[in-house]
Amino acid sequence: MRKPLLIAIVLIFSFVNRLAAQATGPGGEPYRHGLLSQPRGAFIKNTTGKELTGSPADPGFSGQSGTGANIDVVYHRVNWTVDPRTATNIIGGSVVTYFKTIAANVATITMDLHNNFNNGSLVVTYHGTTCTRTLASNILTVTLPSTIAAINTLDSLVINYSGVPPAAAGAAQGYQQAGTTPDKYTGSLSESYEDRDWWPCKADMQDKVDSMDINVTVPWVTPADTFWVASNGRLYDSTITGNSRTFRFRTRYPIASYLVTLSVGKFTRYYRTAYANGTAVQAAYYILRNTTGHATKTAAMDKVNVVLDSLSRRWGDYPFKLEKHGFYDGLIGAGGMEHQTFSAMASGSMASLSTLNHELAHQWFGDNVTFATWNDLWLAEGPARFAEIYAAEKVPVLGYTAADVHTMRTGLRTAARNLNTASAWIPNANMATSALLWANPYGSTVYERGGMVITMLRALAGEAKFMEAMTSYQTELAGRSATTDSLKNHFNRALGTDINEFFRDYVGGSGKAAAAVGGVGHPTNNMVWNSPSANKLVLKVNSQTQSAGSNVTYFNGPVAMHFTNAATGWTKDTMIVIYDWGGGNLGYAGNGLSEPIPGNALSFDLSFTPTHAFYDDSAKTLSSGTITQDPAFMGYTWDGTTSAAWNTTTNWVNTTVPPSGAQVAISTVTNQPVLPGTITVDDLSSTAVAVPRWELPWIYTEPLA
Repeated sequence: MRKPLLIAIVLIFSFVNRLAAQATGPGGEPYRHGLLSQPRGAFIKNTTGKELTGSPADPGFSGQSGTGANIDVVYHRVNWTVDPRTATNIIGGSVVTYFKTIAANVATITMDLHNNFNNGSLVVTYHGTTCTRTLASNILTVTLPSTIAAINTLDSLVINYSGVPPAAAGAAQGYQQAGTTPDKYTGSLSESYEDRDWWPCKADMQDKVDSMDINVTVPWVTPADTFWVASNGRLYDSTITGNSRTFRFRTRYPIASYLVTLSVGKFTRYYRTAYANGTAVQAAYYILRNTTGHATKTAAMDKVNVVLDSLSRRWGDYPFKLEKHGFYDGLIGAGGMEHQTFSAMASGSMASLSTLNHELAHQWFGDNVTFATWNDLWLAEGPARFAEIYAAEKVPVLGYTAADVHTMRTGLRTAARNLNTASAWIPNANMATSALLWANPYGSTVYERGGMVITMLRALAGEAKFMEAMTSYQTELAGRSATTDSLKNHFNRALGTDINEFFRDYVGGSGKAAAAVGGVGHPTNNMVWNSPSANKLVLKVNSQTQSAGSNVTYFNGPVAMHFTNAATGWTKDTMIVIYDWGGGNLGYAGNGLSEPIPGNALSFDLSFTPTHAFYDDSAKTLSSGTITQDPAFMGYTWDGTTSAAWNTTTNWVNTTVPPSGAQVAISTVTNQPVLPGTITVDDLSSTAVAVPRWELPWIYTEPLA
């Protein structure tokens, strides 16, 4: 096994050397895409992120603005100069962009950049030659001095710029200045379209930047009164030169442009070691020095380090374990923002366990695997909202009680039900701007309804299959982007069956589209159950209605019921989860998922005889409902009252002959049934009682006589 590894390493080194020979930056320094001084794991991940997993930008589609459709951005080296003390919030520097052409005859290249930077400082060079450029409608168009003829050509350009980013406008924050002298600071919040407000980039989640070097020069005052920089990746140098200090970061994990962060302030810094499945991870907390409650804040963040390890064991290792994890203070315009490797927090949220857990979960869902377009934003916000409750349940050090967790679950369900006019998935017209996206109901459904979708996936799959699907989604799509269909496919594979209708009914779409195909409202299920004999349970769906305004004809999905041996103070109980496939077809769920079973009846062997039932009293599903005992309901039970003829209705309790594929109980020792035609019998079982009871999914292969 050693030889193939050696061959792979030789190939990778050869690839990097070829890139360095082809492309150099200003002054001739080589392009450091691979950066051999990094740990080998990071190096290998970087080179395979796009080349071997098929995630280069799709030449037929780009991000919301459409920029960079003819290139695949592979690397940025940014050099920013920031002084928070200035009266105007000015930012300037250079962005060196290495790209690979994905179309022939590239003569122009477009990038996202706000019109505020359309001034004399905006200069673009290509191999030392100044390019013609225009900046209009927040799109920078660069005309190259010579056409790049071949596809897959690695090349580079340099953008120098300086100016004042636009002021915050509602949900559009961008890059802002806050605080008062002597504690002024700057910070970024780029979600959803405000990355262009402060740096030139290709804003396209389908074309993540493979790696970045981030160099930030700030004023050097005194050791006791100095600015520090919060940014992505590993801080590896902070050289002081005269009255300036340059902080140098490097990140070797693919990153979406809106997850790039920059904050300059007077931080008090705390460092810890977290663990991801046994791997030590640097944890960093940056808290603004002029704020109070540092001990309370660091104590909360210490607890969240335990959550990092817990999620690593359930969703795959913390995705950026070779660089860092942490939180920094001073976020403007939101409670938290999941910048890759270093989440920004509002000062008032730094001790909020739910917000900290939410942002941590985003490092998996949103950062490692990013939604391909803003239509599928719920793929980030839904799992993160779910994780607030999941962490409270799974990590005792957080201090939540079972009652706390129950309250959180029911609160999520109530919030999701109340958002009954929009789906978790976002139509094209509702995501054109940050203000439009976050101000309409979709800005809430992505959290609440999205969180309930993940909750229901857990309920229907069961813990083992749920973790299997979530982990495969994270590991196989690491560093890439996804759509709702991507997550669906991973659950389909884990479950061994297709739950397309569940995603259609509860999510409403996947990728770019004009309108939802479902995803609005919730069902109310009327369930019927009975215990026809000791330790037995049969149940069925009596009816389903949909909430007012729903665009779903019939919701396919999990139904959760709680059975006990008393009305209160029970000593025995069990939670039953079934899957309603629609059309009278039901399936066993909660520990994997069975194929549809016709006949609208399922039976269960329990360890006790149930006497009472409660409809989803633990908030596992979005549905509401009732559950009623019907002593006459026996499922499909043969008693052979009249004869041995299978198709004689009077031989069946409730005088109903079971349909093909239904479960059947044979509960008599006289007039045993004679099976007509050709019948295949699966999953035959017998109970150890005087009267045998068989549960048989019957499959008829020819018509009955």
